[in-house]
Amino acid sequence: MKCKHLLLCWIMLDISLSTSGQNVSSPYSIIGIGDIETTDNGRFGASGSTGVSRREIGFYNFSNPASLTVIPYKSVNYDILIRGRNSKFKAPETDTFTSTSKDFVVKRIALSFKVTPKIAFSFGLKPFSSVNYQYTGGSSANDQNIDYTRYIDGSGGINQVYFSIAREISKGLSAGLTASWLFGSLKRSTAYSNDALGLDVVKKEYDFYAGAGLQGGIQYYPASSGNWQQSAGLTATVYNSLKGERTIDYLENNTAVKSLGPEKIQFRMPVSVVGGYRIANKNGLGFQVQGSYHQWPKQQLNLNNATISNAFGLSTGIEYSKRTMISGYALEQYYLACGFRFEQSYIRLNNNSLNEYAFTLGGGKNVSPVISINAGIEIGRRGQISLKQISENYFQYSIGITLKDIWYGTRNFRKYD
Repeated sequence: MKCKHLLLCWIMLDISLSTSGQNVSSPYSIIGIGDIETTDNGRFGASGSTGVSRREIGFYNFSNPASLTVIPYKSVNYDILIRGRNSKFKAPETDTFTSTSKDFVVKRIALSFKVTPKIAFSFGLKPFSSVNYQYTGGSSANDQNIDYTRYIDGSGGINQVYFSIAREISKGLSAGLTASWLFGSLKRSTAYSNDALGLDVVKKEYDFYAGAGLQGGIQYYPASSGNWQQSAGLTATVYNSLKGERTIDYLENNTAVKSLGPEKIQFRMPVSVVGGYRIANKNGLGFQVQGSYHQWPKQQLNLNNATISNAFGLSTGIEYSKRTMISGYALEQYYLACGFRFEQSYIRLNNNSLNEYAFTLGGGKNVSPVISINAGIEIGRRGQISLKQISENYFQYSIGITLKDIWYGTRNFRKYD
């Protein structure tokens, strides 16, 4: 199979999948730049998103750029991941959950290749944050006897384009860098209406952000000791502030009456550190644990009862990998994994932390020497009614495919021999 044919087929699939939309309401995405993606929904998501110390030939690992050196020399990997999510919400002082809302999006597209025995590259696109919420409520004008309905609708998000490079420093030690460009727009529409008064006013806000980030990663994977193989990983990520502009348009009865802006805006980003450890035996059973810490700068948010605080997460997972020895190499046939993760968000509501708990489960298989697949599910809860927070119960699933082939130029011209 020629690499250029693989890429052509998958580019066409990307175009078709990119039209997928979402209709899920995410109440907390009204705050800041929305819900920030912190988990790995691919292979390593099945074991609690514990990927920073992991190295697997047939599956892409975005968690740590140093893992790229595991790709075989002269190989190119094309990775695509899609995710679906069903959510139900329950607000304080209500007895029932809302009807199920659904979401289906492409979560990652990546192309990776190894150009020398020790150096590998990767580049791709993935969401960094997402915004999607709807609220309906009542308010009063200056005259307390006059009420009007207020409907708020938000959408958009921040995207991340990235380029990674990794190098094997010595036997059992690799390091890597990922440079990212973040960009995107957040839209918010607030409609005020009262049929008796003939009130029909819409306020439309448009925020555009852009900024850069840099992540450094290292992995240590010494030679196996007896029946056990260990590995450890560490990453550190910094961003500059996301900067941009805000414009506001007012419409009355669908006619533009006033425009404001553009106004300069910014959103200050965190410094993040993630560390992990894995131990596995030759029978294919492995255990991994991971911790993360995100130091957020203090800043003003768009809700009076919301503030920013430092965030952290803990996750653990177990995995069984069925491997076959061929010509002295251990080739994976399939794997099964499960895990658990806890995350304290950077958002605090009414001076209380916003926490998330999730159980993960999944598996995957190397279908052929050029195709690997993985699938996983996650069942979780975010928010706590007793703390006057909106509670979200969710179920999400992910499906990923990696195509692997010898780089076209090396086959025809022996470019790297």
